[in-house]
Amino acid sequence: MKKQEGEIQELACVQGQQSALASDQESRLALCQAKLAETEALLKQEQQGRCKAEREVALLAQELESFSYSVSHDLRAPLRHLVGFSSALVEDYNEQLEPTAQSYLDCITRSARKMEDLLEALLFLSRVTKQDLTLVEVDLAALARQYAGSLQQAAPARQVEFRIAEELPVKADPQLMRTVIEQLLGNAWKFTAKKERATVEFGEKKEGDSTVYYIRDDGAGFDLRFAQRLFAPFQRMHREEEFPGLGIGLATAQRIVHRHGGRIWAEAEVGNGATICFTLCP
Repeated sequence: MKKQEGEIQELACVQGQQSALASDQESRLALCQAKLAETEALLKQEQQGRCKAEREVALLAQELESFSYSVSHDLRAPLRHLVGFSSALVEDYNEQLEPTAQSYLDCITRSARKMEDLLEALLFLSRVTKQDLTLVEVDLAALARQYAGSLQQAAPARQVEFRIAEELPVKADPQLMRTVIEQLLGNAWKFTAKKERATVEFGEKKEGDSTVYYIRDDGAGFDLRFAQRLFAPFQRMHREEEFPGLGIGLATAQRIVHRHGGRIWAEAEVGNGATICFTLCP
C-alpha cells in the first residue's frame, strides 16, 4: 500500500514537472512567435521602404534621361546656326579679318562643333537607354571579327593582332551588343595607337557560376585610382591631345550591359594596357 502511494506521489511529481516544463515551453514558443512576428513586420516595412526608394530612383533616372534628351534636342538648332554662320564668316570674310580675329573665329567654330558632337553623344546615350530590347541568339565573336576587320581596313599600316575566341554565343539584343563590342574594341584600338605592335584579345572565362567576357589590350592603360569615374559620361583618363574622343564609349557600354542584367568593370595599369570585363544575365 505504501509502495503504491509512493508510486502515485512520484507519478504526480513527474506530471507536475512535465506540466511546468510544457508551460515553460509554451511561454518560450509564444515569445519566439512574437519576436518572429515583429521581425516579419520590420522586414515588410523595410521591403516597402526599399521598393519605394527603388521606384523613386527609377523615376529620377527616367526624368534625368528625359531632361538630357530634351536639352540635347533643343540645343541642336541654335548650335547649327552658330556653326553655320561662323563657318560662313570664315569662308566669305576670312581674308578681311586680322590674324587675331581669325584665331578667335576659328576657336568659336571648333568649340561649337565640339558641342555638337557632345550633344549628339548625349542623344545617342539617351536612345540606348530607351531602346526596346530584342533578345535573340548573338555571337559576340562574329561581331568582334567584323568590326576588327573594318578597323584594320581603315588603318592597314597599323600592326595590331586581334585574338578573338572562335565563338561567344549569348542571348542579347544584337544591335545593342554590336554597339558594346564596337565601343570596347574601338577603345582598345585607340589606346594601342602609340605602340608599334599591339595585341587585342576578346574571350571569356568562368568566375564561379558566371561567364565573364573580356576585351584586353596592351596599350596605354590608366590609373585604377580613378576607376570609379571611368564609366561616367564624358570622363577621360587621358588628355585629348594624346587620345582624341568624347569619353562616351564606356558609359554607353555600361548602360547596355546593365540593361541586359549584367555588370561591367575595368582592370588596368598605366603603360601595361587595360581589360574591360562584363557579364550578361544568363
